[in-house]
Amino acid sequence: MIVRRILLVAFSLMILSGLMVTVPQQPKANAAFEASDFLKTSGKVIKNNSGTGAIVNLRGPNLGGWLLQEAWMSPMNTPDQFTLTQTLWNRFGTDLNHSLQGGYQDVWIQASDLDNIKNMGLNLVRVPMYWEDFMNPDGSMKPDSHSFRKLDWVITESAQRNIYVMLDFHGIQGGACPWQSCGISNSNQLWSNSTYQDRTVQIWERIATRYNGNPTVAAYDLINEPLLTSGAVESSAQVQQKYNYYNRLYDAVRAKDPNHIIVVAAFFDWEQSLPPSTYGWTNVMYETHHYNFSNFDDWNLTNSMIDTWLSKMAQYQSSYNVPVYAGEFAFGQLDLWDKWLAGLNAINASWSNWSYKVTGGGNWGYYNNSSSPVPDIYNDSSATIASKWSQFATANFQVNTGLINVIKKYAGGQPNPPTSASSIRAVVNNNYVCAEDAGGSPLVADRTTVGGWEKFNVINNSDGTISLLALANNKYVTADLNQSTKLIARATTIQDWEKFRIVDRGDGKVALQALANNKFVSADLNLGAVLYANRDTASAWEEFIISAAP
Repeated sequence: MIVRRILLVAFSLMILSGLMVTVPQQPKANAAFEASDFLKTSGKVIKNNSGTGAIVNLRGPNLGGWLLQEAWMSPMNTPDQFTLTQTLWNRFGTDLNHSLQGGYQDVWIQASDLDNIKNMGLNLVRVPMYWEDFMNPDGSMKPDSHSFRKLDWVITESAQRNIYVMLDFHGIQGGACPWQSCGISNSNQLWSNSTYQDRTVQIWERIATRYNGNPTVAAYDLINEPLLTSGAVESSAQVQQKYNYYNRLYDAVRAKDPNHIIVVAAFFDWEQSLPPSTYGWTNVMYETHHYNFSNFDDWNLTNSMIDTWLSKMAQYQSSYNVPVYAGEFAFGQLDLWDKWLAGLNAINASWSNWSYKVTGGGNWGYYNNSSSPVPDIYNDSSATIASKWSQFATANFQVNTGLINVIKKYAGGQPNPPTSASSIRAVVNNNYVCAEDAGGSPLVADRTTVGGWEKFNVINNSDGTISLLALANNKYVTADLNQSTKLIARATTIQDWEKFRIVDRGDGKVALQALANNKFVSADLNLGAVLYANRDTASAWEEFIISAAP
């Protein structure tokens, strides 16, 4: 028995010591990412070379469950990260708590995982952070060797793979939302506790100081899912309170780091946001999250929600004149992923799905369905907890091939060049094309002047076609084969029916050939100049002049 105990102690020490790693130094810009890769906003898009270079659309996964565990997707049996940390600290003390969680973090995401992400053609990881990695409960700061151990590592490793890193403050002290996903269940005390607010500012000042000028860091996502209520829609006064605190964080970060993009959440939705002009913000991107939690597998409802979400993103992208970013999302059916990602890419929206890996099933991760035993945080020995956590490397998960293939389909592709508002004039009667009834009726060439309904953004698709986004309702013009091929602004994503080939007719005139049926668009004067895609050849009725809107 004594020998067995000695062996058990020795084995425990081997496991725990094996989890200790050396602390890397602060990452520097390296050959993979250079100063010219530094990202800033430029109107409605992100560009490299500090906002003056090429458009960069950020696409990749969240590294959920890594630095902040969540009960539904992580190998834990506590309700939230706060309880997990407190339980380990109370049972084993500070050092062993840090060692256990550090060992888990070394296993959950490894260099091979970043290789997987790179090989999918993706260029972003969003990293959810937790406040207790930076600060003790009494408000004193933890040493850099602890606070930045994994952030420095992921930034260094990502830089070598040309992957940008978004730093997301997911779990703020006291909670910024009432759910366990914010680190603590049933608590959003950030909004009523000035001490927590002050400490959050201090942590962001520390992060911004450390990564100031680092081109691998894409942006600072200041608060994850900020919500002042227990779940109800916020009042206008609460939205104002939330954005006033955002402004405080913005000023604090800008004082330490004037150049990195700052991400602001429109949460629950755009109606609970304020435009950047309210506070004079610059170099900001607005973020939304998209889930159909109440009916996750309801295809029809989710499909309708996607239409609404995409329409709103295009609308506020234009009205706020900022890049937009779908920071979290997941859907039950893969064809909905197809539709969603195509719609995001069409408007140069950046995106990061939730998540890279999960212990459970469904389309929540590229890797899922782990069968490894979950530690009992309340009763297992430290050695048993360490041993069980060591089994959660991605190699022990199932590969979600279907989801990975959909993600890869939309990972690459050239960004669509941004366009200013254009007008479309029919040569046959010299009138401008209008999205009649704010887009509710078919397009018609009957206007002598250009107003809001007569303006369109011309989207240059990667396959050489164009699409038309009507500014009357922020929807794409479709050649509707179910309505006698009438052109109407009703689509929220770009598919074949929303694509047109440009045929040069000389003297600045073009013809539009619908990809839906290979017919030319005509301003039919016999039908009130309504636009139809119904002609086999192009003549005067099928000629248009597309130019910058007056």
